[in-house]
This record gives sequence, structure tokens and C-alpha cells, in this order.
Amino acid sequence: MKKKILTMLAGTMLVAGTAMAAPISDIQEGQTTVGYTHYNLSSNTHDVKDDSFYLESAVSQKFILGIENNSAFPYNGVKATDVYAQYKLDPNVRLIAGNRSYEDGPDKMFYGVGANVALAPKLDGYVSVTNSSIATEWQTGVNYKLDKQTSLTLGYKSYKEDHASTLDGVGFGANYTF
Repeated sequence: MKKKILTMLAGTMLVAGTAMAAPISDIQEGQTTVGYTHYNLSSNTHDVKDDSFYLESAVSQKFILGIENNSAFPYNGVKATDVYAQYKLDPNVRLIAGNRSYEDGPDKMFYGVGANVALAPKLDGYVSVTNSSIATEWQTGVNYKLDKQTSLTLGYKSYKEDHASTLDGVGFGANYTF
């Protein structure tokens, strides 16, 4: 199973070209997660503090709906809001599709794939890649479960807009599931 997930993600990364997607977490039907993430991203010419707040709800066994607000979007410093859906292909792998609404510009559709896997009793790993007509983003990290409802996140993100240098860096966050 792990080889299948890694092969699929590697293939997707090769063909994908965004979304400031929330960390991939394991929520079940009827559960809702609210969370915050902060990344310190940098490139040769930019340093960006990326803060986002998100809300996700598992509306069925297979579908998760979400909304995410990014308060400092890379390169242009404006806000962006993502509305998205995730479809679980199996308990660990999901397809992602959504729309990003830029505060000062046109909306962009995005798509991608994400996966999560249990690494230890309280530790899950995740990876995702998303693509739009103007950017590619991938991220990987771990979610550490403090209890049944609260998790801490540590991750790495890489974000690349067309005709701009790559922004990447380490970040952290927290989420609460109810």
C-alpha cells in the first residue's frame, strides 16, 4: 500500500504544475476540523509569512468539504480564500479539487492529490500536491495527536508561481476536531 501511495504521489508531482491546502488529516463522517497553520517561506528574493485558517467537514464517508483563508498570499501580499472538496479514493488517498478566490484578481480552479498514513499510535504523516493554471504547491509533514480532538502539525511547503522563484520553508500549526 505504501509503495502504491508513493508511486501515485511521485507521478502526480511530475505532471502537476495551487492551493495553500490545509494539512491532510484523517477526519471521519460527521466530524469537523478547524485549524491554523503558519509557514516561514523564503526564496532568493522574498521572505513571506504565510498564515492560514481553515475549516473542513466530512459530509460523508468519501467527501470532505473545506474552506481556507490565507491572510498573506505569496508574492502579491493579498488575501485569498479557497473553497474545496476532497474525495477519498481509500482511507489514505484522496483527490482534491477547488476554487481559489484572490482578493485582487481572478478566481483559479485547482486540483491535486493528498495522502496520509499512520506512522505511530499518535503520529500521522501526510503529503499533498496541488496545481492551478498559475502555480504548483506541494507539502509534507506530520500531525501529532495530543488527544482525540487536538493535533499539532509540523510541515514543509514548496510553492511556485509561473515566472517566479520557488518559495519554500518549514511551518507549524494546530487543529481541533469536533
